[in-house]
Amino acid sequence: MKNKEDKNIEKLVENLMSETTLESPSIDFTAKVMSGVFAVKKRKLVYKPPISKWAWYIIFGSFAFLFAFVIYNNQQNTATDSYFNFTFFNSEKFFNLFSRFQISSMTANVLLAASAMLFIQIFLLRSYLNKRFHK
Repeated sequence: MKNKEDKNIEKLVENLMSETTLESPSIDFTAKVMSGVFAVKKRKLVYKPPISKWAWYIIFGSFAFLFAFVIYNNQQNTATDSYFNFTFFNSEKFFNLFSRFQISSMTANVLLAASAMLFIQIFLLRSYLNKRFHK
């Protein structure tokens, strides 16, 4: 059944191909394409940042206002005092967290070898791409 369908499709394609003629581009086809390419090259790309300067000013101003509000808010014994408690930033607890962390010599050797191979690969890829794109 599949073979019969294939033969029908082949006959259909042959009939369609025999009815069409070979098309060729117009005489000025190359000139039109090249003028389009040169027009694209002449356009200058203008960098437009995703966040404008005014948006950065507003963001910075709102953070400065929030920081000043937290610092200069002198209300004591209110419910908001618990929201601004930064005692969890204890550096001794942070460093004690990593004091129990141990790395075996095998793991250290593997990490060292992997980082060396990564840097070698970066160097080789950079030189390859420089040669390829800066001919």
